[in-house]
Amino acid sequence: MKITVKKSVFKKFNSLKIAFILVENIDNKSKLNESKHLLHDVEELIKLTFNKETIKNHDLISPWKVAQEEFGSKAKHYHTAVEKLLKKVLSGKSIKSRDVLTNLMNYVALKHIVPFGVDDYSKINGNLTFALSSGKEKVGALRELKKGALYYQDEKSILGMKLDFWKSKKTELDNKSKSALIHFEVMLPVTQKKLNEIVKETAQLVKTFCGGDVKIYFLNEKVNSVMV
Repeated sequence: MKITVKKSVFKKFNSLKIAFILVENIDNKSKLNESKHLLHDVEELIKLTFNKETIKNHDLISPWKVAQEEFGSKAKHYHTAVEKLLKKVLSGKSIKSRDVLTNLMNYVALKHIVPFGVDDYSKINGNLTFALSSGKEKVGALRELKKGALYYQDEKSILGMKLDFWKSKKTELDNKSKSALIHFEVMLPVTQKKLNEIVKETAQLVKTFCGGDVKIYFLNEKVNSVMV
């Protein structure tokens, strides 16, 4: 598979960095209870340190808020995976999943306050592309993407939107998933060094809880595609 982030994406978001973690031959169910306990700990910390206002003004979220505001009044504020998680935790809703890897990703996202995406690798059809919408793309039969929206797709369909967060169910993980493609999208003030630390920690968590094989890739304005 080839993963490409169109150069126009980096031109619009000039501090954007994207990291990919490909995990294969994983066990996504045996350590489910352990993964829930790990997630519970960070949920309790979030309840102690956040409220709705601190979410909006957090320095790791505000760059995405500025970028998202280009889509106008119809765009929702909770536009990334991590903000959606924060809102659920503060509302007392459970974010625990029935599969290990999703719990691990929710844990990492809440611990570091970083947006992420994850897809069942075996369900991705062909190459993967991250691009800005021309305004003609559709999600399903009714919903059109706004011009300039950041989204990603395989060769058959759009799999997710990044700044008005939406995720296709076609590539969702379940406890039978044996492989996954994880992606982190970050902007300043998250540095390359910090991103490296987050990716290294995530890879180690996956190895500890799920086993399997892990490969890591980084894309930026200079290197915008990779074969995995």
